[in-house]
Amino acid sequence: MSAAESPLVVHIIDELPRDGAEMLLLDLLRLRDPRLRYAVVCLIRGGALQPEFERIGVPVTVFGRHGRYDPLLVLRLARWLRRRRASVVHTHLFTADSYGRLAARLAGVPGIFSTVHSVAPTGAGRVRATVSRLLARLSTGVVGCSEEVAQTLVRRDGLRADRVHAIPNGVDLLRFADARGDGVREEFGLDSRRRLIGVVGRLHPPKGHEDLLLALARLDPGLRRDLSCLVVGAGVLEAPLRQRVAELGLHDCVIFTGLRTDVPRLVAALDVFVMPSRWEGLPIALLEAMATSRPVLCTRVGGIPDVVQHGDNGLLVEAGDVDGLRAGIERLLREPQLAARLAARARTTVIERFDITRTAGAYNRLHCDAIGWPAADSAERASQ
Repeated sequence: MSAAESPLVVHIIDELPRDGAEMLLLDLLRLRDPRLRYAVVCLIRGGALQPEFERIGVPVTVFGRHGRYDPLLVLRLARWLRRRRASVVHTHLFTADSYGRLAARLAGVPGIFSTVHSVAPTGAGRVRATVSRLLARLSTGVVGCSEEVAQTLVRRDGLRADRVHAIPNGVDLLRFADARGDGVREEFGLDSRRRLIGVVGRLHPPKGHEDLLLALARLDPGLRRDLSCLVVGAGVLEAPLRQRVAELGLHDCVIFTGLRTDVPRLVAALDVFVMPSRWEGLPIALLEAMATSRPVLCTRVGGIPDVVQHGDNGLLVEAGDVDGLRAGIERLLREPQLAARLAARARTTVIERFDITRTAGAYNRLHCDAIGWPAADSAERASQ
């Protein structure tokens, strides 16, 4: 069989910013099965990661949804998939899940999969949950990005257990093996001895940034005086969060970095990595911080408790517990031996359980099973 005749796997996603699900997809395709062809389709727009997919030999096609609701997009996408004789379609995030699975079914694609990257709390996003539950019936399989997410899909959302696969997210350990935070404090005009904490993620409600700001405002004044907090990322809440910083008198403490391409370097400079999320799946930013040997303070949501064991490789608090966040930050800053022990255990955890090669291998096997092929013994790592 020539390369042009080999089965085509199409990953469909909303867009390609430098966010967790998109970075995961890039890492998966760096370790793709070399016997198959791959393509990425963006339904809304491209993004900062598009050239990186193309650089590793994976073409990206941008459809561009017309308005919030675009029924004709399903037909256009189905026609595109049919012409290219796609063997597997794998969708990511809500827009792609909705349009992509319908189009794949219309096009007669043999293998249709979707990855659930996070689950909202009970009662939140009911319309989306209903749509996702109905579309799961059109799917060959649904992937939960952690064991907890997979169990939630079965237990709470009523998906058939035989169609749900738990494939924990992973990170490319090679990217973090030599991460250094050299020059980060100087870049932001900070004294080299200043304590530095940070949060990484899109600025939108589920990430809980306001809870972190409230926790900072309640910190012991002696600690806060010598502390800065990096807020890494961009999103719809940037202006409201900046306003909240002003209201809380945190202008001398909080630094908004915007989107960055050097996140491993920024994270490596932190004394504490904080993830105050209201809900999650299995966040890539958390795994990256742990791979960089940072002490982590997180909320007990989604797949996080399956990764972070309180007091062993990090600290956990309940979602929305502002005083818990405050106390956790103070404890990690005041107990450097504890912070160092948690950080070392955090990296060990990621090495043992969340190496991207395991994640990519599981995705490759899933797709090969759908087309009746044995899984390859090894995956191709595209040039970095």
